[in-house]
Amino acid sequence: MRKIKIGICEDDVTQLRFLQQQTEHFFAEKGFAVAVEMFESAEQLLFHYPSSMPFQCLLLDIGLKKMDGMDLAKRIRTIDKELSIIFITGEKEYVLEGYKVGAIRFLFKPYKPEDLAEALSSALQVQEEKSVEEYISFYLQGEYMKLKRNEIVLAEVCGHYLTIKSTKQNYNLKGSMKMLREEWKESCFVLANRSVLVNLENVEKITRTECFMSDGSIIPVSRGCYQNLNKSFVEWYM
Repeated sequence: MRKIKIGICEDDVTQLRFLQQQTEHFFAEKGFAVAVEMFESAEQLLFHYPSSMPFQCLLLDIGLKKMDGMDLAKRIRTIDKELSIIFITGEKEYVLEGYKVGAIRFLFKPYKPEDLAEALSSALQVQEEKSVEEYISFYLQGEYMKLKRNEIVLAEVCGHYLTIKSTKQNYNLKGSMKMLREEWKESCFVLANRSVLVNLENVEKITRTECFMSDGSIIPVSRGCYQNLNKSFVEWYM
């Protein structure tokens, strides 16, 4: 079953519960296992996720107290350029400013279930268009990190630590290869040897003893891993 995570930031508790119920109903009907996380203020959301947003879509009320929804959206765009944002407002004057921060839709008060469903349909369409750029997530020093799958080159374990090597930088965190293989179940991640998991999207060539990566890395291939790695590589590109 496909999975999707939705955030809702709304300071009216009644509206918050309504949005939760309708959002869960909408995605369940579409065949998704949906997780909805709710926040009653911008400050509460930023406290939980100060450096990255783990959502595919955020329903965001503009009229929040203290930090309003528009300022929150601008803050979010400094850490997440691609999160789909649906603004909730009673004022059409925010439309131009909203599109400047990349809002995909506006939900104008008072709204009906069908209005919300239409807005969520837009978010779902955007998500499906982005499906080729799936994300891989992990926690680094207590903070949630999200990388595009095709940016990950490999992951290497050394003792009780992992190094995740991307096309942009390396990330070092505590963990094991067993943990990583359980969490990264995508078919593009395959063992080259007992210590290195390579991303087939960034493999250029495989020999019986070496795996050549797009960033110039050359990874030793163990005898026990070669057959599965080579077979997976061929199937991936076919």
